Amino acid sequence: MKFLQPFMIVSMLVAFGNCAELFSSKDKDNNEELILAALLAGPGCGPTAVSGSAGNGTKYNFAGCSGDANTILSGFGFTVNGVTFNSGIQGTSSASTIVTNASSLSETGNESKAGIEVVYVMNQAGSSIDAMIQTTPSLAGPGVRLSPTSAQWLDASTASAFGTKAGSPWASSVSVEKSVCLEVHKESGKAHIFGWSVPCNSVADRGNYEFDQEDATITNFSGDRVGVRINNAIIKSITIYSTAIGTNGSFR
Repeated sequence: MKFLQPFMIVSMLVAFGNCAELFSSKDKDNNEELILAALLAGPGCGPTAVSGSAGNGTKYNFAGCSGDANTILSGFGFTVNGVTFNSGIQGTSSASTIVTNASSLSETGNESKAGIEVVYVMNQAGSSIDAMIQTTPSLAGPGVRLSPTSAQWLDASTASAFGTKAGSPWASSVSVEKSVCLEVHKESGKAHIFGWSVPCNSVADRGNYEFDQEDATITNFSGDRVGVRINNAIIKSITIYSTAIGTNGSFR
């Protein structure tokens, strides 16, 4: 059936073009990019709506992606640098990055919130992933640095130990798939950064954080994106939540 693929792609794009009057020019361009990216990417690759005990969101599955990472990820709404597909998004250094092109906040305003789930595999003991949440396009702002066995909170690329609640090391994620659930709240201009070392829908008590940093001073806390630096690791999927995950504020 491979001989039908070019015909199917052309037919879908023509059909979309016949409906162009339903969209503004910008929306039309965005939807064309998404359709083309999905056609090029193959099954098991791309965004799907999800819901569960942690709330609602969009899951970006990268495990089934192949082809040109720039083209496909751009179609899904990311700006990328120095990554390839290898059973997920593979990065080789801190210069390997992806970041959303649009706001990824679950709540806006002075007390903004954003939460994500990251599924990943570390390639070696020195691997790391910087999950930047409420970040800028240049990945300034708050986040969480993941190593094979632990997490630290971030101000841009500066890592510090979680102080409010340190959490405990987990089993090594070198060559083993691992999921974490992370969230950042802006509270009175400071960052409240916390998370759990399990999938978001597996969190038993969303008001009890496994690792937690209150009142973190962030040099540039003006972003609304989600991004990751991928240092010798593979990102299998990222879920960006449209509803807040954590139910407890700072303990003041």
